[in-house]
Amino acid sequence: MANKETETGTEAKSDEPAAKPKGKGPIKLIGALVGVVGLGAALAIMAIPRGPKETPRFKGPFFHQLFSKVVTSNTMDNDFKRFIRTNPQVEFFAYDGAYLTNRDLDPLYKAWLDDSFNALVSGKKLDEIYNGSNRERFAQEIRHSIEPALFPVHVGNTASPLDADPDSGLRPGDSYRQSTFSGAFWEHKLAVDAKNKTLAIDGGPATGFVGDELDLKVLAPSGETIYVDVSSLKPDFVGEIQLGVQGRIRQVFITDYLAQ
Repeated sequence: MANKETETGTEAKSDEPAAKPKGKGPIKLIGALVGVVGLGAALAIMAIPRGPKETPRFKGPFFHQLFSKVVTSNTMDNDFKRFIRTNPQVEFFAYDGAYLTNRDLDPLYKAWLDDSFNALVSGKKLDEIYNGSNRERFAQEIRHSIEPALFPVHVGNTASPLDADPDSGLRPGDSYRQSTFSGAFWEHKLAVDAKNKTLAIDGGPATGFVGDELDLKVLAPSGETIYVDVSSLKPDFVGEIQLGVQGRIRQVFITDYLAQ
């Protein structure tokens, strides 16, 4: 009996597998992985603890001629009729090597410096300046005498040590020349609470005030002192401001002496 063909005809069969439809699955997967990795990296960067900003340090040493010209100062000898002529040079460290050059532009600084130096010399005899080890001792005495004039205390981040702090309104008091605080500016802070009317240096004892003091004495934990004018303090200011000196003297050199 003859084979009958199906109504639909003979179906052709092939040994090759049927082609799979092209999809975007792998591309999407790679994109997703990249996104996850990128997000993870961003989160990791954000999670890295950022340490405190590095505190500025003094740079140097630098050198500075103490006076613009040779100075003449009387000694005790012969009823102050004898004198020395000299112009010491100072070796110093500071945040800015031009700090003392800028100080030279301040007439009040020049008056303070002249007064400090002449007061020291006028209390000496020539033998106390020249003889033996007295020369080195005298250089050290010059250093301690003039350093407050060269590097006075700044109350807040001010260009001049006599300026008022722009944030709080505080400024050095009338007795600023008697301040003994010598800490580096960026390493010390003055806590100011205008509402409760207190000041404190580096977490030390609080000093109270009324609000009209022109020459308030504030004690630091070290025992050193500053004098501040609180009369222009902003009434709502509560916070901390920087406090301290902008440099320090390392040595004083007296290379040219003329005694007469």
